Amino acid sequence: MRKAIRYLLITTAVVLGLLGIAVLGLYQAAQREPEFYQQAMRESTVDYAQAGNELEQSMLDLHNEVRSIGTWEAVFTEDQINGWLVADMPEKFPNVLPRGTQEPRVAIDTDAIRVACKFDNGKFTTVVSMLLDVDLTTDTNTVAVRVSKLRAGALPVPLKQFLDKIAVAARRGDISLRWRQLDGDPVALVTVPVSHEDYAHREIYVDSIELREGEIHLAGHTEHKHVPLLNASIQLGASNTVQR
Repeated sequence: MRKAIRYLLITTAVVLGLLGIAVLGLYQAAQREPEFYQQAMRESTVDYAQAGNELEQSMLDLHNEVRSIGTWEAVFTEDQINGWLVADMPEKFPNVLPRGTQEPRVAIDTDAIRVACKFDNGKFTTVVSMLLDVDLTTDTNTVAVRVSKLRAGALPVPLKQFLDKIAVAARRGDISLRWRQLDGDPVALVTVPVSHEDYAHREIYVDSIELREGEIHLAGHTEHKHVPLLNASIQLGASNTVQR
C-alpha cells in the first residue's frame, strides 16, 4: 500500500509538473508579439500627428475628387494609417474599438494587410493579430475582406468572439457589413453605396483596390446619375403643363 501511495504521489507530481510546463508554454506563447508589431511600436521616425493629418487630407481630397465626373484615384500609406490610429482615432472616435483593445497597428504587404493590437481584459494581456486579404468582388462596389490567422500571441484563437466585436465596431461606424465563409475563413462583405446625399446627381463606382508594399491604391470613376425614363417623362409632362 505504501508503495502504491508513493507511486500515486510521484505520478501526481509528474502530471502537475507537466501541466505547469504546459501552462508556462501557453503563457509564453500568448506573450509573443508579431515582428511587424514590435517594429511598429518601436518606430520613432514617424511623426504620427503629421501622418494622421496627411491621411485625413487624402480622404478630403478623395471626397472632393469623386464629385467630378470622370476617373479618380487615391493612395493611402501604412504610415498615414498608423499615424491616424495613434493620433486621431482615440480622440475623434473613442468608442469604435472594442473594450480592452488598444494601440492598433497595420502593416501592408502586396498580398495582405497585417493587423495587430494589444488586448487587456484586466486579467490577461496579449497581442492579437490577424491577416486581412482584400479584394473587389463582382458585385458593384462590394469589397471582400477575408479574415485569417487570428492569434493571441502565437496561439490560434476562435474567430467568433472577435468577429462579433468587429460587427459591433462596424455598426458604430455606420458601415454596411455582412459575413460569408470561404474555405473555412470568414469573409466580411463591405458595400460602398453608389449614391449618397453628399453627391447629388452622381453615382460613385469603385473599380480597383490594390495592395502594394506599404500602400493601398484605390481607383474608380464617377458618372451622372441615371434618371429612369418614366421619371423623366413625368418631369417633362409636368413642365409642359406648367407652360400651358
